Amino acid sequence: MYSKYTNKYKKVRDFMKAGRPLRGVRKRKELSQENVAHDLYISKQLVSHMENDRRTLSEELAKKSVSYFGEARYGYEIAHEIAADFIPPLATANKGIEWHRLALEETFKVQASEAIEILDKISLAKHPSFIDEEEKRSIELAVKELLDVQLILSSFLSKLEHAYPISVKDCMRKRLPNWKVMGWIE
Repeated sequence: MYSKYTNKYKKVRDFMKAGRPLRGVRKRKELSQENVAHDLYISKQLVSHMENDRRTLSEELAKKSVSYFGEARYGYEIAHEIAADFIPPLATANKGIEWHRLALEETFKVQASEAIEILDKISLAKHPSFIDEEEKRSIELAVKELLDVQLILSSFLSKLEHAYPISVKDCMRKRLPNWKVMGWIE
């Protein structure tokens, strides 16, 4: 039984490689490995090993580093590493979409409009056990479009934070009470 737990734990740890995101945020913030090590209470060697994917980022250190850096881009990249099946990556490749606030704004508007257009054509009022295959395909298409919107929205927020003196983290903290009052979250 212990070996099953160990294997399961090892699988979880394998998803927390953070080399590229960690190196990227450190360079964007113009910090040395020594600075990061000191502020996170870890060794410089561990920072180097994590940046080169020789060591993985523990859950505790992931939370601590996201809070320490306070940067949306790094937070989204770590979230993607931890839950890649549910959190899309950021659109930073600069191929299909330029990593620029105006390009991301326009892409967000287009993607959101496409998702709304698809949602307008389907009905979610019918109970899921009564939908036919065509309706299921339409709903699946809507989910894919919404994932496109999520990818672009996360990228857009990251870029806005980078371009303007606005913290997504601070904005999130300020929105949480509003969402609770609206009954959207507990």
